[in-house]
Amino acid sequence: MKIMIVDDNDLMRKEIMQSVVRADDIIMECADGESALANCLDFNPDWFLLDIRMGKMNGLTAAEKIKDIKPDAKIAFVTSYDLDMYRKAAKELGVQYYFLKSNMLKIRDMMNGASDRI
Repeated sequence: MKIMIVDDNDLMRKEIMQSVVRADDIIMECADGESALANCLDFNPDWFLLDIRMGKMNGLTAAEKIKDIKPDAKIAFVTSYDLDMYRKAAKELGVQYYFLKSNMLKIRDMMNGASDRI
């Protein structure tokens, strides 16, 4: 599986990788939405795991732009913010999954098709 992990915190990207990635996965790390957008077509991931609050381009804007380019993109937000306004924005963008960083073990289940949507 090809996974793009997008988070402005290097340590958090590593933690997401440790929680989610399996040995046969191919990973691309990006530090912001701008970098994710620039690499989304060339890397062509099966999943985008996006933080919401980042510099240069936040996850909400990145998700919107990625969906413009790849309408069938599978995107999940992985964030520290359990806020209704972010969950609502995710739904409006067509992002079906919203995970808190405190509970990342469910992310792999979601990528394998065994998790509920938001």
